[in-house]
Amino acid sequence: MTLKIVKHCITSVVIFTVGLVSPVMAAELIVPDTFVVERLNGEEFSGNFFTSETKLTLQSGQNVLVLKYSELFDDETEDHHITVTSKPFILLFSVGKENTIKFSYPKQNNGESAKLFAKAPIVNLIKPNGSAVPVITQSLATYNDTVMKETLSRRQEIVKQSLNENDKGQFTQTGPQSLPMLKYWWQQASDQEKKEFLTFVKDNQKVIAK
Repeated sequence: MTLKIVKHCITSVVIFTVGLVSPVMAAELIVPDTFVVERLNGEEFSGNFFTSETKLTLQSGQNVLVLKYSELFDDETEDHHITVTSKPFILLFSVGKENTIKFSYPKQNNGESAKLFAKAPIVNLIKPNGSAVPVITQSLATYNDTVMKETLSRRQEIVKQSLNENDKGQFTQTGPQSLPMLKYWWQQASDQEKKEFLTFVKDNQKVIAK
């Protein structure tokens, strides 16, 4: 009986620990084959060449998705195909416990319109109830620049605080000592200056006593 209780406790601890470590999966997103998934939440993504779409499992909360638009078109002027590709861009969005998020974008009919689309891709994410998921779209370069600026700003603030604290400590430790300096100037002062200084000290003592 005791052994069964111990086993039950160990199993419960393991399940509880795994639940804490593992992220809560919230929704599934199917990305069409006209978009290449490069990264999801900071991790590189390797797609399957044999599938026409990419199935992603999103975690609850904020997600960061790096995509690249890439589509093949017939060249209208020459007898061959052209591939229109965008630069990598970022989708920032948050999800709850939806089952499936729908991926939507304006379909391009020809290479010329696709080139315009590739300069500023537009992607919409739709919840199962038909409402839109708020999405922030940025180029990867802009996103990296923003993150870098924020990181540098935080580092500069930390360095500034550190320098201020160190400066205060240095001034306290290396600044001139008051008593030796008073003794020095007392020795250099004339008799009249000493009398005036003693009067100054007496007057200040009266002020302090009050």
